[in-house]
Amino acid sequence: MKLWTVLLVFAGVHLSAQDPAYQSFTQNRFLFNPSLTGSYGAQSWKVRSKAQWNNDGGGGYKTVSLLFEETMPCSILDIGAKVNYNEEGAGIYQTLDFGFLTSAFLPFPTGRQHDHNARIGLDFSWGVNTIDFSRLIWSDQLDPKYGNINPTSFTTNSQGRSAWYMNPGIGISLRSLWFKKRKNAFMTNMGFAMYRFYSLNEGNINQSVSVLGLQNDNPFRISAFFETEFIPKYYGKQFISVRPSVLYQKQGAIDYFETGVRVGYSKSAGLGLFCHFSPFNQFGQSPWITLNTDFMISLGKGKKLETFIAWSESIGGVQNLIGPQIEVGFNIYFRKSGICNLLGLKDDVPYNAEYNCPIMALTPGKRKMYEDIWYKN
Repeated sequence: MKLWTVLLVFAGVHLSAQDPAYQSFTQNRFLFNPSLTGSYGAQSWKVRSKAQWNNDGGGGYKTVSLLFEETMPCSILDIGAKVNYNEEGAGIYQTLDFGFLTSAFLPFPTGRQHDHNARIGLDFSWGVNTIDFSRLIWSDQLDPKYGNINPTSFTTNSQGRSAWYMNPGIGISLRSLWFKKRKNAFMTNMGFAMYRFYSLNEGNINQSVSVLGLQNDNPFRISAFFETEFIPKYYGKQFISVRPSVLYQKQGAIDYFETGVRVGYSKSAGLGLFCHFSPFNQFGQSPWITLNTDFMISLGKGKKLETFIAWSESIGGVQNLIGPQIEVGFNIYFRKSGICNLLGLKDDVPYNAEYNCPIMALTPGKRKMYEDIWYKN
């Protein structure tokens, strides 16, 4: 009997748990904070796939995501969209959510030596959970001698499907470039976000994720992050960059930290090591680490392809004995903004040549700050 699947279903109904997770803040920024939408300085199309618990014989966990971000140099806004699908267990418990995101640049005083960008972002998301109860075996179906021969008395009015639930989010962030005209300039970025900042538990559209039709609330989630990036060494037109970061999340009774560092070579490749842990968990620790690598290649003028792979493994507490987590992603970037082009406005991200540090660039006029993935010299 697939008892672990049944326990997961009812744990999702009665206990606080974190949303279906991505392995690293580094590669999935705007899914943690909507104010980071469009911050790469490019239109981007992204595909994500994550797999875990694949060798237990029960199908494991599988997650697939389609993501879109649009940098809009013709406006104070940037926009995005997402579709996430998650499947787990022999009972095929499925989660489907989708949403639209937007972030807005807020005017912020800048000085001769430093630049600052404050942003606010909104995430308008909806989701639904389903489970195929016919794939489960219940205890009243089992005969002590002949096995699974009896009908079950289990019934549910929900048909194994939750209501469409709302998952709204709001986030703020402050990105700064310090000593902007020097080659040893450095960046800091910090932010805070909250999801499901209000609760609805009645009606056909609410915030209950229960596949049993129970009107329980899905607990709100908060996150905060801080990162910095600097360039310790130049090799002609090439350079080494270092980006340490820390992320904190809390949902219901669960607290969670991710901290680590990514070391990059120019805009071509990077290697990151991150540790995930829950220091305030009263039931003890079960930390795990993630090692990821990414590569960026040119596809011609104004086009780039980025690919990454992340591998995670438990290092203590409840050991993961049924395989590591593996996440793979592909991102395609375009330098021009399709929406600005449709509006008949300037659609090329006009990076300002006065900045010696390749980490950041500002668009004149709107003074929006982006990561300059197109940097060449």
